[in-house]
Amino acid sequence: MHPRTIPALSLAVVLAGCGAKPGAQAGAASAEPHLLRIVAADFKYDAPDTVTSGLTAIRLVNQGSTFHHLQLIRLDQGKTVGDIAQAMQSAGPPPAWATMVGGPNAAMPGDSSTAILPLDPGTYGLICLIPGPTGAPHFAMGMTRQLTVTGPVAAVMEPAVDDTIRLVDYDFQFTTALRAGHHAIRVENAGQQPHELVLVRLNDGRTAADFAAWAEKMAGPPPAEAKGGVTGILPGEHNVIEVDLPAGNYALVCFFPDMKDGQPHLAHGMMKAITVS
Repeated sequence: MHPRTIPALSLAVVLAGCGAKPGAQAGAASAEPHLLRIVAADFKYDAPDTVTSGLTAIRLVNQGSTFHHLQLIRLDQGKTVGDIAQAMQSAGPPPAWATMVGGPNAAMPGDSSTAILPLDPGTYGLICLIPGPTGAPHFAMGMTRQLTVTGPVAAVMEPAVDDTIRLVDYDFQFTTALRAGHHAIRVENAGQQPHELVLVRLNDGRTAADFAAWAEKMAGPPPAEAKGGVTGILPGEHNVIEVDLPAGNYALVCFFPDMKDGQPHLAHGMMKAITVS
């Protein structure tokens, strides 16, 4: 979730263009992913130092007092999470050693969100890009963590999905209308730029525009409940999310800055209101 265009996020967009490889297609047969539980607080992650490679369900448990998410960045060339945090302080040249691979988007305090994706062996940075009311991103307040993935590259057989959401420039496309209940949803980037999916359930009487306006400053209570989604992924990549959707009105938003003008994709119309019944 990227509520405000800031220099760090502008760099993050360019970071996302480096070093990707195509994701595996979703399999019809179910597979049991590893569970990686990560606790988010104000402003840190509690996570293991090392996990085993393979298909991984990353569950972000928000024990903080505000929205938090988890942007997972693969770090090559011996780089560390300290290197990426330092690089993202400015909109300088993009480091070729950093690749955004997604992760669970924002959950409400006291709630959780889950994204399923394959983790290859290597070093990863966990970063919260959400800015607070002062405009400083959470990673600048220490919300980073380094993760080492060990073991051989594992074959990927993803769980069966019942819905697909395609991220395009600048829209959200559905294979079927979302219904109330538990879902495994494939979120794939079919656009030409990096995108994210912020999924929120709107409070009674509130609109998608109300949420977008609140996200500019994040002051006061939000007009919606964060229900997860996917943090930044590259064109051609995807994550699978698990969500429980009560009936109601929802908004899908991409706050990622545009590669051409730096404006959030929301400003280019990448916001959609839907009703889940």
